[in-house]
Amino acid sequence: MTQLSIAGKEITVTNLEKVWWPDEGITKGEVINYYVEIAPWLLPHLAGRPLVLTRYPNGWAGKSFYQKHTPGHAPAWLKTFPLASDKRIINYCLVDDVAALVWVVNSGAFEIHPFLSRIGTLEQPDFIVFDLDPMEKVTWEHICETAMAVAQGLELWGLKGFPKLSGSTGLQIFVPIRPRYTYSQIREVAYSLCQAVNAALPQITTMERSIAKREGKLYLDYLQNALGKTLATVYGLRPRPGATISTPLTWEEVASMRARPQDFTLFNIQKRVSEKGDLFRPVLQLKQDLDHLLLSPDSRK
Repeated sequence: MTQLSIAGKEITVTNLEKVWWPDEGITKGEVINYYVEIAPWLLPHLAGRPLVLTRYPNGWAGKSFYQKHTPGHAPAWLKTFPLASDKRIINYCLVDDVAALVWVVNSGAFEIHPFLSRIGTLEQPDFIVFDLDPMEKVTWEHICETAMAVAQGLELWGLKGFPKLSGSTGLQIFVPIRPRYTYSQIREVAYSLCQAVNAALPQITTMERSIAKREGKLYLDYLQNALGKTLATVYGLRPRPGATISTPLTWEEVASMRARPQDFTLFNIQKRVSEKGDLFRPVLQLKQDLDHLLLSPDSRK
């Protein structure tokens, strides 16, 4: 047990020598250290967003569980955000500084999933997202081909998207927008683009919601664009062999199909960020309009 003081906030960290990735010899202490080092790039992507955490108290291959509600033993200085669910109020954790990040990771939650919207505009998301995951008959080349079709569709609509490796098996595209549209409206846009991509690539993609009817094709999931739906954070560790990281890509890397989910890990991500900077920074800076794509822009609420 070690006592830390970060910006005047006291944190107790425990079991720092516990091995979380046995094959790679990565300890809990090394994971906490990674998050401290990546914090300047990561924290802007978490700030002000309710978080869904996945805790792995015995390492990536051990039992895990989701955590939405912040436990009562959390330090008094930890910020939370109350949100009503069907049966109770859930106090979601907020991570706006290094101290809060260290507390979260020390709890075993190295996998962090932020909301698509911030607490100040909770009903108005900051992004449209496309989550491209492989199925039985889908290759990495198919995922990249589909991602490029999404990019081409966005370009035709006057929009820019930014790709990142999920850190697991797939690829995700974030389309930054002005936080003035409802989740229903961004789903409308996502649905239209998914339809166009499916029409262009019917042999490898599907809009079929039933897994049994997808025929092993890549599912174009526009329903991911909903309040409370989350994707793993950029620069976040994933529970995979090698300690893979959800890493931003350039569109050139996607088009070449050479970058793979297993390429970027806790061991080499710092070098990439040092060389390329935060390739995902435009996701926070660019505020794109959707009025020209909505059926009834005047109905915006």
